[in-house]
Amino acid sequence: MTPQDCWYKETCSQAPSECSASCIRYAEMLYLVQSSNLPEKKWIPPKLIAGQDLEAFKRLAQIKSSIKDWVSKGNNLYIYSTNFGNGKTSWAIKLLLAYFNQIWPGNCFRRRGIFISVPDFLIKNRELINKSDPYYIQLRQDMLTCDVVVWDDISSIRLTDFGHEMMLNILDARVLGGLSNIFTGNVDEQQMYALVGGRLTSRIWNTSEIIQLVDQDKRGLNINNG
Repeated sequence: MTPQDCWYKETCSQAPSECSASCIRYAEMLYLVQSSNLPEKKWIPPKLIAGQDLEAFKRLAQIKSSIKDWVSKGNNLYIYSTNFGNGKTSWAIKLLLAYFNQIWPGNCFRRRGIFISVPDFLIKNRELINKSDPYYIQLRQDMLTCDVVVWDDISSIRLTDFGHEMMLNILDARVLGGLSNIFTGNVDEQQMYALVGGRLTSRIWNTSEIIQLVDQDKRGLNINNG
């Protein structure tokens, strides 16, 4: 992303021709997003249509508007739907970016939030059991202490004993430390129990506000109600 393409290009008073990487707002936001592990193709989430999920979208918009306070209280959220492509991950990213937008002043280039694609994370950790990868070692360490972690597709695959214990240890440390978590998934409580076990399911369902989306796949549509 270049300064001319940044998140504020439609609202910034600076002329696009005058934008540069020396802009502190751009530099801090770029660092926050880069250090979050969020894939670059998701740095600007798609616009969303509420459809049948109007009330859920309203609640998510409320959380987004007060996201700094919401995170400071150590709140947790599980956004789920048995349907695909109706905005679960996009909303999680919107909330993460909204948090970055509110805390960038004075951040001094610190990692504050992390995005984890759970299936990719588990595969990577299996690959690294007998290897060393400084990036992922630091990522796991920072997951214990950063302000908010997005756990995307938390229950998309059945966990191995290794994956279960690793995720449980990280999540326990975060919950006990009063740190926020945003989960997305495609299963209800009973289905989650079968996939990830009772202890992890309990941590998610008993500590989170649950928001269910019921609308159909809306990928490719671009009317903004989010």
